[in-house]
Amino acid sequence: MEQVQWAKMNWRQIRDTAKSRNPVVLVPLGCVETQGPHTPVGMEFLLADRLANDVAQRTGSVAIPAMPFGNSDNFYRIPGTIFIRPEVLLGLYEDIFRSILRAGFDHVLFIAYHIPNQWILERAVRIVREDTGLLCAWTNPGALAARYVPELFTDPKAARGHGAEPGISIMRYLFPDAVDMTGAKARSPLTEFRGFDLQGGTPLHNGYPVEMPINWEELYPETGGSGDPTTGGPDKGEVIYGKIVEPLVGIVAKFKKMDTRVVVPQESKDRRQPAL
Repeated sequence: MEQVQWAKMNWRQIRDTAKSRNPVVLVPLGCVETQGPHTPVGMEFLLADRLANDVAQRTGSVAIPAMPFGNSDNFYRIPGTIFIRPEVLLGLYEDIFRSILRAGFDHVLFIAYHIPNQWILERAVRIVREDTGLLCAWTNPGALAARYVPELFTDPKAARGHGAEPGISIMRYLFPDAVDMTGAKARSPLTEFRGFDLQGGTPLHNGYPVEMPINWEELYPETGGSGDPTTGGPDKGEVIYGKIVEPLVGIVAKFKKMDTRVVVPQESKDRRQPAL
């Protein structure tokens, strides 16, 4: 059986894999931050890593080790959070992408589980595109998972939350030993912040988002999370996880057939924008 884990291959196996079949390389990205009082701080990178390896098995792709740390600036005062400055992450993402290309691969797909990492990833891969003429792709399976909450929960609005659904059910299915449900109970989400309506951590005016640099401990200082962690379970987590894996398998198959080369005029290279 072909090895699908980059970290378990030697350098010659990696070289030969790139030359012989040039698979899609999956790059899982996540974060280490509070996920409420019952879910481990590593939830998002654990899920990204597991997804990358499971999808690699299904598609013959190669999964590199997960990049665990991310842009968690709005959680950084809560114990357990590892916050990496955006300018550092930008260099890390760029170097990871370039390293994979140097090894001979030209199809790179980021499994980007953490939304605040996305703008940094977008900047990094655009820099590499302008230099190399190669496209990559990225997708957020966490956003995909949220689509299935209305199908499985009686009150999806109450169940959703940071530290609640859908993450907690998926974690109870995949990593039950890492979830501690002691004292679990519904936590009514805040609906107001200094005169503005509030949805999650975003203020609203007549439903229109008004962005502010709000820290999470200002909203939920006792729990570090919101939503109802009691309405799900491993059975629902198994269903949701399966619904995530299937479209990712399809994305990989379609992306593998895509020509990732683009034309980069020399004058465009000469005018490369500053990093940030």
